[in-house]
Amino acid sequence: MNRIREGDLYRTITLGDIQLEIRYGYTCENERELWGPSPIYPDFIKTPVISKEGLPFVTAFQDICPHYEAHQNPSGEQWCCDCIYFKKIEKEFGLCRCEKNRRNNHE
Repeated sequence: MNRIREGDLYRTITLGDIQLEIRYGYTCENERELWGPSPIYPDFIKTPVISKEGLPFVTAFQDICPHYEAHQNPSGEQWCCDCIYFKKIEKEFGLCRCEKNRRNNHE
C-alpha cells in the first residue's frame, strides 16, 4: 500500500483555461500531530483567480462574501455553495456570478 506524503499530487483540475494541481499537505502545524496529509485546495480569497469573463473562481466550502444570498433550502452552513450566485463547474469548484464581485480583466 502506498503511503500518502505531503506534497504528493492528489489530482489536477482544469477550470476553463486554468489548470490547478491539488496536493496533499496540512493547513496548519497542529494537524501534523492529529492525522496524515489531506488535499489542500487553493485559497481564492487570498489569491483570486478570475475567469475570462471576469468572474472569480471559488471553492464550494470557502467563507461567504458580503453579497451572500442563501438558496431557499441552505445546508445549514454558510458556504459559497449555498449562495444563489454559486455556479458549480467541478466537484469542489465554481464561479461566483454576483455582479458585485465581477472583476475587470485588467485589475
